Amino acid sequence: MKALHAEQDAAEIYNILRTANCIKRYDSISHQLLAELVVAIATNGEVVGGNNRGSDILSPTYGKIEVKSRILGTDGPYPRISLKPHNLDKSDWIAAVRWTRAFEFYDAVALPKAAAQGLFAGRLSDGRVSHVAWQTWISTRGAESLADRVRTALSSLA
Repeated sequence: MKALHAEQDAAEIYNILRTANCIKRYDSISHQLLAELVVAIATNGEVVGGNNRGSDILSPTYGKIEVKSRILGTDGPYPRISLKPHNLDKSDWIAAVRWTRAFEFYDAVALPKAAAQGLFAGRLSDGRVSHVAWQTWISTRGAESLADRVRTALSSLA
């Protein structure tokens, strides 16, 4: 199926990459970057990004925020949040953003570092990454919905 659209897709991507100013600023277009940008807008923060810093956003209200972005259905039957230990160590909050496959906003929930540490403790897979089920994430004490603020941020973009 993808081969049928290769030319059209290549032309679209080529046009986007040549004309998008965000490429000049971030060297990337992705749902992860979009999640970082809208969480930054929603928290009056700034994208500082880069894996070398360990957090994605610096917010006057939340401090350092690590943003994780997932598309519904891409992590199998058990939706989850995945984190590497160094991301958790260098952040004050972890924000998880979910999108539909049509790139419509689905949900955003943030946890303070202390609550997230409790969830990820003992779940390290292969010494590299920990996974927490989405339902556990959103029902954890201290979870804060950012959904309304992210929706407002997205609606301001149109």
